[in-house]
Amino acid sequence: MTTTHQKAYKLNKLANEYATQMRYSQAIVHYKQALSLYVSLAKEDPIDYCLAIAHIFSNLSIIYLSLEQPRKSNEFHQNALRMHRVLCKTNPKKYALELANCLIDGVRYLKEHPFTLYEAEMVLNHVDDTRRIDELVRVIRKLHAPVVES
Repeated sequence: MTTTHQKAYKLNKLANEYATQMRYSQAIVHYKQALSLYVSLAKEDPIDYCLAIAHIFSNLSIIYLSLEQPRKSNEFHQNALRMHRVLCKTNPKKYALELANCLIDGVRYLKEHPFTLYEAEMVLNHVDDTRRIDELVRVIRKLHAPVVES
């Protein structure tokens, strides 16, 4: 017998494959089915399933951005951001990198205010992986750099 967790995992994996193939309508359906299952699982064990939920929100945000539906994209991004912030509060060392990436993506892809990059920099203080920090700080610096018109 397949557990709810296994079903959610399989649906999410299938959605990832559809998204990679740019079969967005199928990806959306499968992500939303997986999301529903993960949300039901999170009611019993929130910490174990919040990251999966946040990733699905981020993936849906990317899909809706690709489909040129910025309002829906932003809605899913904000949900992902909320989840990452909660996770980061529970365990900054474990989840700070995830939150920083989500904040950076909001500025990079959704044109959120660059002020959020300062939050990303602050969050990176909890990360031990210096190579990864250096990569993200370079991205932050590029996003902060003024656009030079010729």
